[in-house]
Amino acid sequence: MIINVRENLIMRSLSELDVSAVYKVVDHNRNHIREWLPWVDSTDSSDVTAGVIEVWKKELDEKSDVVLGIFENDEYIGNIGLHSLKRPNRSGMIGYWLAKKSQGRGIITDCVRELINYGFSNLDLNRIYIHCSFDNTKSRAIPERLGFIQEGILQDGEYLYGVFHDLVVYGMVKRNWHV
Repeated sequence: MIINVRENLIMRSLSELDVSAVYKVVDHNRNHIREWLPWVDSTDSSDVTAGVIEVWKKELDEKSDVVLGIFENDEYIGNIGLHSLKRPNRSGMIGYWLAKKSQGRGIITDCVRELINYGFSNLDLNRIYIHCSFDNTKSRAIPERLGFIQEGILQDGEYLYGVFHDLVVYGMVKRNWHV
Protein backbone atom coordinates (compact mmCIF):
# COMPACT_ATOMS: atom_id res chain seq x y z
CA MET A 1 0.00 0.00 0.00
CA ILE A 2 1.31 3.44 -0.96
CA ILE A 3 -0.13 6.86 -0.18
CA ASN A 4 1.45 9.79 -1.99
CA VAL A 5 1.76 12.80 0.29
CA ARG A 6 3.68 15.37 -1.74
CA GLU A 7 6.58 15.40 -4.18
CA ASN A 8 9.26 13.02 -2.90
CA LEU A 9 7.22 12.11 0.20
CA ILE A 10 5.19 8.92 0.53
CA MET A 11 3.75 6.64 3.18
CA ARG A 12 3.91 2.94 2.38
CA SER A 13 3.58 -0.44 3.98
CA LEU A 14 6.83 -1.93 5.18
CA SER A 15 8.37 -5.28 4.23
CA GLU A 16 11.32 -7.45 5.16
CA LEU A 17 13.38 -5.32 2.75
CA ASP A 18 12.92 -2.35 5.10
CA VAL A 19 14.06 -4.03 8.33
CA SER A 20 17.61 -2.70 8.28
CA ALA A 21 16.59 0.88 7.47
CA VAL A 22 13.84 0.93 10.10
CA TYR A 23 16.08 -0.47 12.82
CA LYS A 24 18.89 1.95 11.91
CA VAL A 25 16.61 5.00 12.14
CA VAL A 26 15.06 3.81 15.42
CA ASP A 27 18.50 3.09 16.87
CA HIS A 28 19.93 6.42 15.72
CA ASN A 29 16.94 8.31 17.18
CA ARG A 30 16.54 6.19 20.29
CA ASN A 31 16.99 9.00 22.85
CA HIS A 32 14.85 11.39 20.84
CA ILE A 33 11.81 9.11 20.42
CA ARG A 34 12.11 7.35 23.78
CA GLU A 35 10.87 10.49 25.55
CA TRP A 36 7.33 9.86 24.26
CA LEU A 37 7.11 6.25 23.05
CA PRO A 38 6.98 3.09 25.19
CA TRP A 39 8.33 0.54 22.70
CA VAL A 40 11.79 2.00 22.06
CA ASP A 41 13.77 -0.02 24.63
CA SER A 42 12.30 -3.32 23.44
CA THR A 43 13.22 -2.54 19.82
CA ASP A 44 16.78 -3.62 20.42
CA SER A 45 17.67 -5.62 17.30
CA SER A 46 16.93 -6.10 13.63
CA ASP A 47 15.26 -9.41 14.54
CA VAL A 48 12.76 -7.62 16.80
CA THR A 49 12.13 -5.07 14.04
CA ALA A 50 11.54 -7.85 11.50
CA GLY A 51 9.00 -9.49 13.82
CA VAL A 52 7.14 -6.23 14.35
CA ILE A 53 6.98 -5.55 10.60
CA GLU A 54 5.50 -9.04 10.10
CA VAL A 55 2.80 -8.25 12.66
CA TRP A 56 2.06 -4.95 10.90
CA LYS A 57 1.69 -6.75 7.56
CA LYS A 58 -0.79 -9.19 9.11
CA GLU A 59 -2.76 -6.38 10.76
CA LEU A 60 -2.90 -4.47 7.47
CA ASP A 61 -4.23 -7.58 5.71
CA GLU A 62 -6.86 -7.96 8.45
CA LYS A 63 -7.63 -4.21 8.36
CA SER A 64 -7.23 -4.01 12.15
CA ASP A 65 -4.26 -1.60 12.02
CA VAL A 66 -2.62 0.39 9.25
CA VAL A 67 1.07 1.06 9.94
CA LEU A 68 3.07 2.78 7.24
CA GLY A 69 6.65 3.90 6.89
CA ILE A 70 7.27 7.52 5.94
CA PHE A 71 9.78 7.91 3.11
CA GLU A 72 11.32 11.13 1.84
CA ASN A 73 13.32 10.80 -1.37
CA ASP A 74 13.10 7.01 -0.88
CA GLU A 75 14.73 7.27 2.57
CA TYR A 76 12.88 5.88 5.60
CA ILE A 77 12.38 8.68 8.17
CA GLY A 78 9.59 7.52 10.52
CA ASN A 79 6.25 5.80 10.99
CA ILE A 80 2.60 6.68 11.04
CA GLY A 81 -0.33 4.46 11.87
CA LEU A 82 -4.07 4.28 12.08
CA HIS A 83 -4.56 1.98 15.05
CA SER A 84 -7.33 0.32 17.04
CA LEU A 85 -9.68 0.26 14.09
CA LYS A 86 -13.08 -0.35 15.59
CA ARG A 87 -15.59 -1.48 13.00
CA PRO A 88 -18.81 -1.14 15.04
CA ASN A 89 -17.97 2.46 15.98
CA ARG A 90 -16.04 3.16 12.75
CA SER A 91 -13.18 4.85 14.61
CA GLY A 92 -9.41 4.71 14.75
CA MET A 93 -6.46 6.39 16.47
CA ILE A 94 -3.52 7.99 14.69
CA GLY A 95 0.01 7.70 16.05
CA TYR A 96 3.26 8.95 14.53
CA TRP A 97 6.95 9.58 15.04
CA LEU A 98 9.65 11.11 12.89
CA ALA A 99 13.45 11.08 12.88
CA LYS A 100 14.81 14.20 14.55
CA LYS A 101 16.59 15.43 11.41
CA SER A 102 13.30 15.42 9.47
CA GLN A 103 11.25 17.47 11.91
CA GLY A 104 10.11 21.05 11.48
CA ARG A 105 9.13 20.87 7.80
CA GLY A 106 5.44 19.90 8.04
CA ILE A 107 6.04 16.26 7.11
CA ILE A 108 3.92 14.76 9.89
CA THR A 109 1.14 17.32 9.41
CA ASP A 110 0.92 16.43 5.70
CA CYS A 111 1.09 12.69 6.43
CA VAL A 112 -1.62 12.89 9.10
CA ARG A 113 -3.84 14.85 6.70
CA GLU A 114 -3.49 12.18 4.02
CA LEU A 115 -4.01 9.34 6.50
CA ILE A 116 -7.21 11.01 7.70
CA ASN A 117 -8.40 11.29 4.09
CA TYR A 118 -7.61 7.59 3.64
CA GLY A 119 -9.41 6.62 6.86
CA PHE A 120 -12.56 8.56 6.03
CA SER A 121 -12.63 7.64 2.33
CA ASN A 122 -11.20 4.11 2.13
CA LEU A 123 -11.94 2.63 5.55
CA ASP A 124 -15.32 4.34 5.99
CA LEU A 125 -14.34 5.63 9.42
CA ASN A 126 -16.49 8.26 11.07
CA ARG A 127 -14.16 9.28 13.92
CA ILE A 128 -10.39 9.61 14.13
CA TYR A 129 -8.63 10.54 17.34
CA ILE A 130 -5.12 11.32 18.52
CA HIS A 131 -3.69 11.04 22.05
CA CYS A 132 -0.67 13.23 22.84
CA SER A 133 1.22 13.70 26.06
CA PHE A 134 0.20 17.01 27.61
CA ASP A 135 3.86 18.07 27.63
CA ASN A 136 4.57 17.08 24.01
CA THR A 137 3.82 20.44 22.42
CA LYS A 138 5.25 19.47 19.01
CA SER A 139 2.96 16.47 18.75
CA ARG A 140 -0.04 18.41 20.05
CA ALA A 141 0.47 21.06 17.37
CA ILE A 142 -0.40 18.54 14.63
CA PRO A 143 -4.06 17.87 15.52
CA GLU A 144 -4.51 21.50 16.54
CA ARG A 145 -3.20 22.66 13.15
CA LEU A 146 -5.55 20.25 11.38
CA GLY A 147 -8.66 21.46 13.20
CA PHE A 148 -9.17 18.60 15.64
CA ILE A 149 -11.27 19.32 18.72
CA GLN A 150 -9.60 18.90 22.10
CA GLU A 151 -12.04 16.54 23.78
CA GLY A 152 -10.40 16.24 27.16
CA ILE A 153 -7.45 15.12 29.21
CA LEU A 154 -6.87 11.60 30.47
CA GLN A 155 -5.20 12.11 33.83
CA ASP A 156 -2.21 9.77 34.18
CA GLY A 157 -3.34 8.27 30.87
CA GLU A 158 0.04 6.77 30.03
CA TYR A 159 2.68 5.13 32.19
CA LEU A 160 6.01 5.62 30.46
CA TYR A 161 9.36 4.58 31.90
CA GLY A 162 8.24 4.85 35.50
CA VAL A 163 6.31 8.13 35.17
CA PHE A 164 2.62 8.82 34.59
CA HIS A 165 1.75 11.36 31.89
CA ASP A 166 -1.52 13.14 31.23
CA LEU A 167 -2.79 12.58 27.68
CA VAL A 168 -4.67 15.17 25.67
CA VAL A 169 -7.42 13.61 23.54
CA TYR A 170 -8.13 15.19 20.16
CA GLY A 171 -10.96 14.07 17.89
CA MET A 172 -12.18 14.64 14.36
CA VAL A 173 -15.42 13.35 12.88
CA LYS A 174 -15.99 12.91 9.18
CA ARG A 175 -18.69 15.60 8.91
CA ASN A 176 -16.23 18.21 10.26
CA TRP A 177 -13.27 17.22 8.08
CA HIS A 178 -12.76 19.91 5.43
CA VAL A 179 -9.06 19.65 4.62
